[in-house]
Amino acid sequence: MAKHSTVKGTYGPGTFTDAAYTPLPAECRRLLKYFAESTPGFTTDDAALSSVEFHGGDLPIIPGPLKSQAMSAVCQAMIGIVGKEICSLRGFDTGNISVDVDKSGLYPATPALVSVDGKGLADMEKDGTLLKVGKDLDKGVLTKNDMHYRSWSIYPTKDPHVWYQIMGNLHPADFLRAYGLDPTAKTSSREEAYNIIKAEMVKYSAAELEQKNMEHGFCGQTCYTPEQWRQTTMGQRLAGHPVVNYSRKSETPDLPPVPFPKSDDKRPLAGIKVIELARVIAGPAMGAALAALGADVIKVQCPDLPDLQPLSASLTAGKRTYGLDLSKEADREELHSLMADADVIIQAFRLRSLERKGFGLDDLLAKANKRGKGIVYIDLNCYGPDGYYAERPGFQQIADAASGCSYVCGKAYGFDEGVSVLPSLPIADMLSGAVGVIDTMLALRDRAKFGGSYHATVALTSVDAVQLEEDVGLYPPEIVKKIQDKYKFAPMTPDLHVEELLFILGESWMKNSDLLGRDGYMASFSSPWGKNHSILAPIVKYENDAASPHWNHGPVPYCSSKSVAWA
Repeated sequence: MAKHSTVKGTYGPGTFTDAAYTPLPAECRRLLKYFAESTPGFTTDDAALSSVEFHGGDLPIIPGPLKSQAMSAVCQAMIGIVGKEICSLRGFDTGNISVDVDKSGLYPATPALVSVDGKGLADMEKDGTLLKVGKDLDKGVLTKNDMHYRSWSIYPTKDPHVWYQIMGNLHPADFLRAYGLDPTAKTSSREEAYNIIKAEMVKYSAAELEQKNMEHGFCGQTCYTPEQWRQTTMGQRLAGHPVVNYSRKSETPDLPPVPFPKSDDKRPLAGIKVIELARVIAGPAMGAALAALGADVIKVQCPDLPDLQPLSASLTAGKRTYGLDLSKEADREELHSLMADADVIIQAFRLRSLERKGFGLDDLLAKANKRGKGIVYIDLNCYGPDGYYAERPGFQQIADAASGCSYVCGKAYGFDEGVSVLPSLPIADMLSGAVGVIDTMLALRDRAKFGGSYHATVALTSVDAVQLEEDVGLYPPEIVKKIQDKYKFAPMTPDLHVEELLFILGESWMKNSDLLGRDGYMASFSSPWGKNHSILAPIVKYENDAASPHWNHGPVPYCSSKSVAWA
């Protein structure tokens, strides 16, 4: 492939900006070829890559310099290509693959693109619609008050030009108390809460915040420049792994090939059995995509651990949701029983955290040997499979800070040196979900052809860092301005929560484009919440439409199944 021409340093140390702008569909074609060549196990056959048609507008719909929309479209194309290979193994052809680049730009906004009987997500949160059915795992964990809400923000430190992403996780009260802050403090606004927390954060250097958070088991991350991240030992360790990172495990060498199940359902993964052990966005997004591809997905979650309630209205589509408390022996035994027949396990808690409960990678490999059938085990985390940060907790915002994405966005929006701002959507989360789907499909393809068991690690920070590589490139300031002039997004600042940023983009898209009203962009269902429940529809379209991803049913509340058995 010809070297990508870039200009260095436009958005600070370690950044590479395109020397010339390429319209979005053509840029997606270039990046598909690049990622095909750099992804072990993925086809580089020109005919397969040429089977994808990228279509849509030339200008991105997402603000800022990151090529997240192109990355989204390329991930969808890769899913489509592997799905086409799987369908060929099943004995039929999908025909060509269509990927709408505008709809791909909406994909990272999936959690907010929800309506029920004409009410948007913000209205449903305000009027309690989301709490009328199912189990409330949220309990206002973030929305309880302004202090809780602003425990997920970026703050200055006592180091000049160094900002830090704090994360109260799903336990903001504990986080705030560790810094001597009152989590119940009465404030008149989120701005006041931000300033109260800021007054405490600026007492610490970034290194001191890192140490304190690690000692307490909290999330947190210095907002590095891209160059600083690449110079860290952890950044170098993670860069040694491909973004799509799956491999056959030597512990199950003699397990035979497992053909894909026979089914009248033409979707690529029809009959594949998946257990999702995940909260918040990335893992659930992966599970929802696998369900759209035909898999039978059971989301297992503890009925006593918090999860963000709004996400139940979008990221549970096509799944069954089942409550099991793994601190109880009977519930552990029930999960063991489900896993006995599972093809895929999604584990999106901290790396190796499920080993203590008997559900780690080695446990499942032993189970695969015992049953004589290989398994695919997906570890989805923040920092990757190894290195000194690997077992540290993290969310999308942490990956944005570590990789340099937040720093680059702050720079592109014209802030002073070091001021960092989250990317405008949960891009690392949603793209990691898509990368996990690619891993899973490649592993299932190889299991069908060669046998064995497979392990993959999906790292949020890896998905972020690759967007800052020279071979990918960033949009130059004139393109960033052109996007802003077209959509007129409200200001994005370091204090804003990802939910607020989602609503900023949604409002601008609604006012300044027809994106949210286009035919075929939304899928509608009757759900427990209402008669007309709409969410963003799957992106991949096959020429043989029977194989195209779709959900058999809409979203369902958390822990809503009384019992489960494989279909």
